[in-house]
Amino acid sequence: MENLKVNNRTLLQLNYKKYIILLLTFTFLLTFCKIAFSSSISVSPNSLTIDVETYGTATVEVLNEQGSPSINTLVTATSGNETIAMVSPNRRLTNPNGQAFFTITGLSNGTATITFIANNLSTPLPVTVVSNIAPCGTASSSGGGTDEFGQEKMNDNIEKDACSYHWIRTRNEIGQKNQGWIRLDWTNDVTISIMVIQTTDCNESCGEDSEDPLYIDPGRNIGSGMVQYLDEDEITWITDGEFYDEIGDVEYLFAKSITTKAIRIKKIAPNPFCKGQQSNPVIFEWQVYGIPSCN
Repeated sequence: MENLKVNNRTLLQLNYKKYIILLLTFTFLLTFCKIAFSSSISVSPNSLTIDVETYGTATVEVLNEQGSPSINTLVTATSGNETIAMVSPNRRLTNPNGQAFFTITGLSNGTATITFIANNLSTPLPVTVVSNIAPCGTASSSGGGTDEFGQEKMNDNIEKDACSYHWIRTRNEIGQKNQGWIRLDWTNDVTISIMVIQTTDCNESCGEDSEDPLYIDPGRNIGSGMVQYLDEDEITWITDGEFYDEIGDVEYLFAKSITTKAIRIKKIAPNPFCKGQQSNPVIFEWQVYGIPSCN
């Protein structure tokens, strides 16, 4: 009987030790999981717009349940449409800051979604790939150059190195200033994010002297203007913003992507700080980046 009691006590002690070991193991695994497995994943920027044949960078951040960087965590990346945007590399481990970096390359005009996955978590990155859609539109202006300097020179896809340009009349018939405007119309809706106006700086450009037919006097740049787009009612013009005192090419970023059939720039005037003619500003090329493409 005494031996039986001893054996039972030993058995209870062994079972107790097994229980403690199991409890410790479970606690360790629970702690390890909290540290090792991510509880959040994010990507910046939250959306990306790039030109065709250019690239941007996406930064993925992975945190554990304690809010600390999740180190050496595998992040995979896939593109929802590889004909529009490609991501590389397609997998990467997070660094000591819990971050992994990926390159997004624009292949063709359109939209795609890049999806990043770490463990059982995922986050999307909307990507818009834009191209110059100005050549698809019809250009017009307040008047000025004709024939070899006509309005169509603004969107003929021939850039400033070729000295192909349209000059704009900035005064009306009674001599009032700041009456110059340019406009682009499309047959169907387009979505636009950015535009570039190639113009002169403060100095003359094109032609070696005033006897050259391509010669441009100093002070004929586009320094300011009001940017508007046509509302969906195709009647109302909405002001997106203005630019002032620019010297050289004007790069304008719309407050947000807009969908429209027409845009225009009103109140065009040269930069007042540039010496020279101070009238009849020159546009070599008006580039508007958006979707769909001209093809």
